[in-house]
Order: sequence, then structure tokens, then C-alpha cells
Amino acid sequence: MFYKFLSLLNELRVLCQYVLLRSVVVLLIASAQAQSPTLASQDVVSPKVRHSADGDHHTWPRRIVTIAPNAAEIVCLLGACDRIVGVGKFCIFPPELSSRPQVGGLMDPDLERIVMLRPDLLVLRGRNESLERLCRTLHIDTYYDETDSLEGIEKCMRDLGAKLNVEEKATQLIEKFQKDLNLVRERMAGVARPRVLLTVMRQPDRLRDILTVGRGTFLNQLLELAGGENIFGDVDAPYPQVSMETILSRRPEVIIELLPEIDVDEPRRRALLSQWHKFETLPAVGGQRIYFVDDDYALIPSTRCVLIADKLARMLHPGLFSDEK
Repeated sequence: MFYKFLSLLNELRVLCQYVLLRSVVVLLIASAQAQSPTLASQDVVSPKVRHSADGDHHTWPRRIVTIAPNAAEIVCLLGACDRIVGVGKFCIFPPELSSRPQVGGLMDPDLERIVMLRPDLLVLRGRNESLERLCRTLHIDTYYDETDSLEGIEKCMRDLGAKLNVEEKATQLIEKFQKDLNLVRERMAGVARPRVLLTVMRQPDRLRDILTVGRGTFLNQLLELAGGENIFGDVDAPYPQVSMETILSRRPEVIIELLPEIDVDEPRRRALLSQWHKFETLPAVGGQRIYFVDDDYALIPSTRCVLIADKLARMLHPGLFSDEK
């Protein structure tokens, strides 16, 4: 009975992790699919200097609420972490943000708490009408973080640098970001590109409801930069759901699963592998080239995505790194 209880407890833990992971991916998809040009021209304050009431002094945001986890990281990298007074529930880095009041997520914002925090800048990733209405009513400056590409990450750094009056720091961050990506790109130049399935979500106990990445996303860009060929790189949808039948027909040579909310310890890794081993005709299964990435930032389009690019490159082309200790 005791062991049965432990088994049930473990199943509940995995289910909770899956629900949390699904929330993260829903946020990722919602922001990628957000249609903002028209609303942006009406509601978004341009990232320029704002004047005080007397018109003599420039003022900059001092009380920031960011629901976007990647923007929270960028604000802190810009040296303005002390200006953040509230964060979304997925803002987990840098660790010092854990002490800031939480204001929910894009789908379930705590409007009352946001009002109590008296922000002068709200950073969103995706659209939420209730938040936008609140900002219009209270005249809260709003920035829409659209970082579903590497270029978008650079734009976010540039825009927030301008909004926070730290343009020089933003320029330095962008240059370092580009340099770090180029180091991976140059190392992978000329390599043979294996065909890769990159998943961002699925049911934890079976190969169903599989979400992968399509063209135009930062994850697709990272995969290509790391020397891989996305087997769904021809799909326009940013994060399409695909069936096992379709995966079998596209015959990936490597499978990489991004599982940031699941601790892939050895028992869990064996369990995940056993699910794929049922499809032994897949080249990735026969070649024993199935990998799992459980870093908590794996799905966050921030400067740390360089670390994911490096990790993907090492999985796809381990021979190029054999001389490292």
C-alpha cells in the first residue's frame, strides 16, 4: 500500500509539472501569435523621453511591472533591476526577483495588485485586453515585448534601453549577444546538418499532443545556428501540434525534447526514452540520438538562449567538442 501511495504521489507530481509546462508554452504561443500592429499604434508609448508636468525635466520609468520573464532578465542586465516592483509568475531569473510581489500571468493577471504597485511601466508579452484597458485608464506606459526571434530579442534590448535611459548599456548587451551567437555559428560552419525534431511540449507519460517549432521562431533559429535542420522548418505556424504519424514520415535523425519544468533525472530519462523506443524505425531511435534539455530557461527568449544554442550544438555535433575537458 505504501509503495502504491508513492507511485500515485509521483504521478501527481508529474501531472503538476506538465500543467505548469503547458502554461509556459501557452504563454509562448500566445505571444508569438499576437497581432499587435494596429493596437500598438494606438496604445503603446514610443520608447522615448517622457516629460514631467512642468515640461522642464525628463523622467524615466522608476516602477516597472513585467509579466514577461525574458524582459525581466533584460531589464536586470540593463542595470535596472532595482526599478522592478512586480513580476509575473514565470519571472524566475535573476534570483533576486523571487522577493518581488507577483502579479499573476498574461492569462490571469492580478489587476488589483498591479494597481497597488503603482507602476509607471508595464511590460507585456502577448495581448490581454483587461491589462491594456487598465493601462489606458491609469495612463501607465506599456511596452509589448515581441521576442519570438533572435532579432526580436535584440529589439527588446534596444527598446528597453531607450525607455530606461541606458542606451549605451543596451548597445553593449546587443554586441555581446551577437558575438556569442556568432561564436556558435562559426564553429558550426560547413557541418553536415542532421534532421532534427525539436519538441517544446507533450503529455509526460505518452507521445501525444506533441508541440514542435516552425519557421521564424527563435528556437528554429537556434537549431539552425547549432548545425541542425528542423524537420518542421517548412511549417508557417510558430508552434504546431504534430502527430506521431507525421513524425514517422519525416524521419528525424535526432530528437531533442525541451522540458524546462520537468527534472529529468536518470529514472525519468529512462522512462522518456522507453516511450520513443516503441518507434524503432525512426533513425533517431536506432542511432540512440534522443536528448532532453531541462534547463528552466530553455523556452525563454532572452540572452541566455545562447546557452541553449551551445547545448544544441554539443548534442548535434559532439565530435567538434571532443577536445574540451
